[in-house]
Amino acid sequence: MSDRELNEKPSIDTQLATLQAEYIANLYERVLPVLSLWQDYIASNYSPELLRDVYRKVHAIAGTSSILNVKPIDRLSNQVQIKIQAVLQATDIEMMLIAEIALILNEILDVVKSGDINAPPINLNT
Repeated sequence: MSDRELNEKPSIDTQLATLQAEYIANLYERVLPVLSLWQDYIASNYSPELLRDVYRKVHAIAGTSSILNVKPIDRLSNQVQIKIQAVLQATDIEMMLIAEIALILNEILDVVKSGDINAPPINLNT
């Protein structure tokens, strides 16, 4: 690679900012399958297998949101994960937890649909 090509390549900060912006722009498409699975879970009369699928999808969103510093989605997704774990560990269906998960999922959707996600720049030096 020539010096000129190296100089024309965007900085890592620019690349990360672009990746972050693209992720935020595509979050709606990532959240919709979670909501669909959640509806399937409710319709299934609370299948643990479907709830594990919801957990896996939420976990992926939480992980990527954390890495890309998308704090509101990271925070909400982690709340969902904690509540899903509690449901999976409970001996009986905990309707209060189910309702709380539904509320948080709706909050995630509202944040994503608003398009107003404040994500600080990614700082690799911290």
